[in-house]
Amino acid sequence: MTLFKINSIVRSIKENYFSSIYLFIGFLSLYFFTWTGKYLLNTYPDKPSIEIGLRVMLRSRHIFILLISLVELGIGAYIQQCQTRTFLIIQWLAFICIFLSHILLIYAFFFEVELTHIPNTPALHYATYILLAGIILHVLTKFESKE
Repeated sequence: MTLFKINSIVRSIKENYFSSIYLFIGFLSLYFFTWTGKYLLNTYPDKPSIEIGLRVMLRSRHIFILLISLVELGIGAYIQQCQTRTFLIIQWLAFICIFLSHILLIYAFFFEVELTHIPNTPALHYATYILLAGIILHVLTKFESKE
């Protein structure tokens, strides 16, 4: 019975590896989100004394990491791997966009937090646009005809 379940899981992973990749990265990112929360508590222990703009900026960067992990978990839960080569390439491009967005959001969390960067935060802006492009590409793969 257990061997049958393991074989079934392995077969489903082979048939839809995008789901496994997204779920793995999403859960890893949720853990990273909790770690960044602890990082903020340790780095800025006296929150009330922090200037309000910096405080809001730190929280928003922290929430963006939660956003990207929830996007990845949502995609991982529902994605169906495409069968045709063209749409599979589109799915890979979408994955690359979303993963790149993830990296840029993490970069923005650590390196675009000084007030000298405001309002110029290119990594955060690019991450948002690239995430949008990745989601649009995933939506486009739903037009693959299932024959």
